[in-house]
Amino acid sequence: MLFPILIFGETKNTYKICSDEDVYYSTFSTSKTDSQILYIYNHETEKQINYYDQNGITQKFTYEDSLNKINYSAVLEGKKIILKGNSGDKNIDKIIKIDDDPWKQSMSYSLSEFALGKEEKIKFWIIRLDKLKGAKIQAERVKTEDILIGDKQYNAVNVKISTPDLLSNIWHCNYWFRSSDGLFLKYEGLNGLPGAGKTIIELFEKE
Repeated sequence: MLFPILIFGETKNTYKICSDEDVYYSTFSTSKTDSQILYIYNHETEKQINYYDQNGITQKFTYEDSLNKINYSAVLEGKKIILKGNSGDKNIDKIIKIDDDPWKQSMSYSLSEFALGKEEKIKFWIIRLDKLKGAKIQAERVKTEDILIGDKQYNAVNVKISTPDLLSNIWHCNYWFRSSDGLFLKYEGLNGLPGAGKTIIELFEKE
């Protein structure tokens, strides 16, 4: 798959991530070309790149972590996602079958348009990075509200994420996107089943 190299615009934002007792900072950057959007996550030795078309549908996803010897790619081919690469000493070579619902891998970007739209609920696919398996996910617009991050107040759209089955009563998480332009502001969710620790991601500064 060939990608154009002409970049029309780039943005970069830093986020504070609190997971259990750990606190660290990572960046999300966006590059727009004439035909696609690259959404890039960087943290120390880890780098994830999401390649979206202009409709916010993932076409390709790459994951690199030199410390843990992880390097693989996932490419959309029709109703299949082809994964190839390695994770530590294990080779990755598998196919994830999906249906007509789109692949939207990184929700902090791919759901921003949904947050500002008119649809109340959508279903889509992601790859679970912990198991390298496909998962059907449901997003629902909950409400628009004012939230406080640090000492700054934002008007934001709250989007609830869950699975479209009985497990939605057990597991869910929430995203907040700025109502003016869809900028990802905050994430809050459990790190597993009820009783597990919580992860909170918040916008730290905008460059």
